[in-house]
Amino acid sequence: MSKRSRFIIILLIVLTLVVILYALFGMKQGVETPPAEPTDSASGTGGDEANVVSLTPDTVQAVVSMLTRSDSYSRTVTVEDFWDGGSSSTELKVWEDHGRTLIRVERDDYVRNILISEGTLYIWYDYSTEVFTSDKVDGTEADEWLRCISYDELLELPSASILNASYELFGGESCIYVEYVSGEFGYKSCVYISVSTGLLMGARVYDGEDLVYQMSSSTPDLSTPGEEVFALPSPSPSPEAAG
Repeated sequence: MSKRSRFIIILLIVLTLVVILYALFGMKQGVETPPAEPTDSASGTGGDEANVVSLTPDTVQAVVSMLTRSDSYSRTVTVEDFWDGGSSSTELKVWEDHGRTLIRVERDDYVRNILISEGTLYIWYDYSTEVFTSDKVDGTEADEWLRCISYDELLELPSASILNASYELFGGESCIYVEYVSGEFGYKSCVYISVSTGLLMGARVYDGEDLVYQMSSSTPDLSTPGEEVFALPSPSPSPEAAG
């Protein structure tokens, strides 16, 4: 075979390889790939760290334990009690600022104020400047006066007591929903805990099939309450001072 023939054959082989390489790599670089559609990791979690965890009775305690309550807020809580042949409803307004809590309960004929601050409980009525005080206050005192279930009990239950867990919307808030049985009488509680604020947004308690308690919260205002909110009533001036 002549040198010219060999050169032509080698040239053809090289051109063939160039065409093949362009087909494999060059065309891929020249074609745009549509971007992947975004996906939601878990509905109704408000973008919190908890949204990557699948909620089950076995995992919900760990997820709830990661929540942190907002330090400052105000809201209105409505509590209803039910019994054979009747019911009652109480509206409570609450202001919170870094451990200080003021609860205001308005009735038809009086307004009661409950302040918990620096380990001391203060109670007074709008019609009087007399203030009752007590220093026997524990960490759950505010929830008790607000008549809200403290979901701390949920964290201490055996997983067998937890019946259901899921992410749900309640009152416009993305919440962790949990059903569990607790207490000496085996009441069933259903709670809605906000993922974004860590606050209890709603609750129901059943004695068997009968609803005995219900609580719901307005959307919390997360702005810091003014100092005047937590001020104790000023004592009335004495007749001598007034004169």
